[in-house]
Amino acid sequence: MGLRAIKPMSFPDLTPATGFGARPIPKWVAPTSLMVDGTYQRDLSERSIRLIRKTIETFRWNRYKPPIVVQTGPATLHVIDGQHTAITAATLRIPEILILIVAAGTLDERARAFVGHNTDRIVISPFDIYRALLAAGDPDAQDVDNVCKRAGVRIRLISPSSAVAEGDTAAVGLIRALVKRRGVVLARRTLQCLVKAKRAPITGAEILAAEHIICNRKGTKDEALTAVIRIEGDDGLNKAHAKARAQKTPFWRELADRWTRRLDREDAA
Repeated sequence: MGLRAIKPMSFPDLTPATGFGARPIPKWVAPTSLMVDGTYQRDLSERSIRLIRKTIETFRWNRYKPPIVVQTGPATLHVIDGQHTAITAATLRIPEILILIVAAGTLDERARAFVGHNTDRIVISPFDIYRALLAAGDPDAQDVDNVCKRAGVRIRLISPSSAVAEGDTAAVGLIRALVKRRGVVLARRTLQCLVKAKRAPITGAEILAAEHIICNRKGTKDEALTAVIRIEGDDGLNKAHAKARAQKTPFWRELADRWTRRLDREDAA
């Protein structure tokens, strides 16, 4: 997509902020010198521990984001945002890390800053992560790209107003997991059946259902599954979805069962 310059935007309906407060002060400190205030900071959850473990294994300075810290006394630094980063650095015995010291003199200001840092952000979508990994030459992302190209699948963002073509899908996370779980050949066969069945868009439930049949129903021919998916179409999808909601079962499993029953009927005919 090329380079894009940072430019100001015009919002006539907004009243821009004017008092920005004191500028952050960069400083290098020992990570073990930082404190966490349990009054407003969360305890470490299982998810936090998993994140710290992963970061310990993959730490690089070019991925580093300085923790946001407030100075509450002559030598007391409280972390507002970035305690996982600080814990990782301490665990890796990194002697000093860069922090940004911001002004927040009261507990109320610090708590509000904590909330702001954890809410005023855009969560990166699986599509953006995949696109970045592909640009970086990640081998797993390249496998996904090659599988999709060979199968005729196009990974893209899809909104309710999007024009959708056969083979389009937004299920990038499921496809990445499929390739990792089953390998490139079975993943390509799974996706190709859905493309040849003219599915638009290809949903996550359809991918899981087709994978289940191809990998677990012995003797299933790709052409037969493609024909069943095409015959069932949106009507079969809707009926499987309604049954899944009524019985509180996974949508993809109801869809796989529906396609399997039709395959069985075709085999018996």
